[in-house]
Amino acid sequence: MKRKNFLDKINYIIWDWNGTIINDVQLCVDIINQLLKEYNLAQIGLKTYRNIFTFPVKKYYKKLGFDLDSINFEKIGNKFIELYNKRRNEIELQPGAKNLLTILQKRKKQILISARNYDSLVKDVQLFELKSYFDKIIGLNNDLAYGKWHIVKKFFEIEKIDPKLTLFIGDTVHDLEIAKKIGAHYLMVSNGHNSAWRLMTLTPFVYSNLISLSDFLLNA
Repeated sequence: MKRKNFLDKINYIIWDWNGTIINDVQLCVDIINQLLKEYNLAQIGLKTYRNIFTFPVKKYYKKLGFDLDSINFEKIGNKFIELYNKRRNEIELQPGAKNLLTILQKRKKQILISARNYDSLVKDVQLFELKSYFDKIIGLNNDLAYGKWHIVKKFFEIEKIDPKLTLFIGDTVHDLEIAKKIGAHYLMVSNGHNSAWRLMTLTPFVYSNLISLSDFLLNA
């Protein structure tokens, strides 16, 4: 990725939400530990969480030790979301998020695509008064976070968007895999749900946070 005039070649910014724009990582660790305790499973720390979290989250729950042959995955997943929604007011924006969204809004179309349930996603966006920053908000029709490849693919097909004119900004291996699969540019942050170590095994375009990412993007 050439630094000079990079942003001039981009028409669309595709944003991830959880972990990228909002900092909900510790909350997710706290809640999953609550569920692990209920099922008499070993609890985890932030480092372990970032190294094992993945999509679909069903795969991640198996890594945590949940026996999904005998435990109903939907029951656990829905309980997680119930606890998350009760504590959504504890969540803060990632440092530099609003500033970068404000700057890019004047120059590019911004699309929010998340593996979160659409109705809950919109509520979260409104909570931070960010809805006006996005030209389109796209989420799932369930709370089980199976992944978002199919909604990304559908969006590109319907809107007839050229992936080469698109930049993905995300925080997980899943975001990176989708960007590569669709053929778009991408920049990753490592203060979200996956560690810098995991991300950097797949790409050098990893930044510690949105502030350092902004320094590259806006001075490119």
